[in-house]
Amino acid sequence: MSMLHVNQIKSKVLDLYKEIIDLSDIINAATEQKNNFLLTRSLAAYALQHSAQIESSLAANAITDGPDDNGIDAVYYDERNKVLYLVQSKWIHNGRGEPESGDVKKFVDGVKDLFDLSFDRFNDKVRRFEDIITKAICDSKTTYQMILCYTGTNELSEHSRRTLHDFLDEINDTSELVYLNVLHQKALHSSLAVGLSGEPIDLTISIKSWGRIQEPTLAYYGQVNGLEVAKWWEDYRSRLFNKNIRGILGDTDVNEEIRKTIEREPEKFWYLNNGVTMICKKAEKTMLGGVDRDLGQFVCEDISIVNGAQTVGTIGKYGEKTKDKLDQVYIPIRIISVGESEDDFGEQITKSNNKQNKIDSRDFVSLDPEQSRMKTELAIDGVTYHILRSEVLEKNVNSFDLTESTTALACALENVNVVVQLKSKISKLWDDIEKGYYKQIFNRSVTGFYTWRCVQIQRLIDASLSNILATIPKSGINYGVAVHGNRMISMLVFKALDPSKLKEVNFNFKVITEELIFDYTHKYYHEINKVISANYPQDTMAVLFKNRTKCTDIINKIVS
Repeated sequence: MSMLHVNQIKSKVLDLYKEIIDLSDIINAATEQKNNFLLTRSLAAYALQHSAQIESSLAANAITDGPDDNGIDAVYYDERNKVLYLVQSKWIHNGRGEPESGDVKKFVDGVKDLFDLSFDRFNDKVRRFEDIITKAICDSKTTYQMILCYTGTNELSEHSRRTLHDFLDEINDTSELVYLNVLHQKALHSSLAVGLSGEPIDLTISIKSWGRIQEPTLAYYGQVNGLEVAKWWEDYRSRLFNKNIRGILGDTDVNEEIRKTIEREPEKFWYLNNGVTMICKKAEKTMLGGVDRDLGQFVCEDISIVNGAQTVGTIGKYGEKTKDKLDQVYIPIRIISVGESEDDFGEQITKSNNKQNKIDSRDFVSLDPEQSRMKTELAIDGVTYHILRSEVLEKNVNSFDLTESTTALACALENVNVVVQLKSKISKLWDDIEKGYYKQIFNRSVTGFYTWRCVQIQRLIDASLSNILATIPKSGINYGVAVHGNRMISMLVFKALDPSKLKEVNFNFKVITEELIFDYTHKYYHEINKVISANYPQDTMAVLFKNRTKCTDIINKIVS
């Protein structure tokens, strides 16, 4: 059946992209070679369109395949959901086999070079996205989707799997940043059946302990199993949320809690999760189960998940790695049949379900009496400290916020583990206001005036780093150190200044000048560069500065 499937995939991708894929760079190539390029590029565009749920024209424009593509055949940044998609595709004509391990390694090395902003190693097709890629990589909220697609039936070789998973283990050391999606022949062929963006999704859903509401609008409710939700994600991915206000947000605090519940307490998932709200044009119960409320089966036409995208997306991504424990997970679900009416009830449901404010870990910080104490101390001195997210934020010469205070105080602690966590995901520092990193940063010994001094120094360090970035090429290790190593540089600058002196009320803070901070920042920027060149020349900067062991080694070498 493999050749039949390959031909069906071929027919689909050519129908979508034959007229819009750019082949101008190979205009003089032989016909057979042109056809190979067309199929490879069309496959990359299809995989991207299917995964990111974008228009075919956008997917075609994202193609970077060609000489010196450094293993990356397509690049696309979803700015709304902050996801950078990186694709490698292989068209295998006979439908057997898998990509060579050398090609997989080239893909991984290309991703590493992108993370290091080493654009000199890429062709012009990649470089035209330089500003977009740089913006994405410099945004700490960005997550990454590596897509490896091929028309062979074989699973990846052990060597290729090891290459990919070693890279993922390294870069996801402190938090989930990079996800892998392997689309082999079976997955590609299955995707043809579920369609692309714009086509309605119909689902048959099994609901445990179900109930019904008939007025004013028909709705069903109950519990849906985690394996079934994972299958939704496998088949439709972000298309499930096309009518939602937002899609899956990546590695947020909420999503991490969802993952922890699946791993540690799957049987408690129903109690700890808000569940999923789905609207559809029509919902009908089948005869399965009869009138018994223990289990019912429901056929739902043209569905859209309008609340619970984080739940579905996180379960789906968990299921891509393992289905273990998902059979024990049950998720609260509501299915509302809004019919074919032209009124805006479906839109009203969508808006209302998304107006509920999500409580982040930082919101609990406002409950800490030490924060209130510092806020009061600073207010007496005419400085405004914004703790709450809801406060109107005006960062200026007399005001700052919780993010600034956390960043500055964490760097002043001279604790590599804290700074690595700060760089990886600042919100983890606010997870528990009773212990851990939070208590190291914020405690009774930390005064308002000391915090404000640290914030002012951190601002000077950031300004000095901006000066460095303005004077060097926007690629390579030098640029990566200034961007990704910024918090390690800050920690070294604070160490040189001696934070204990900053805590003294009578310390003459005026000696901390812009010129002094400029000199220290440049000094440690160059020292970190030197240590990395000697010890970690092959490392990816975005990964290196989120690795506790390597960062500790770098700091120890500089300090000693």
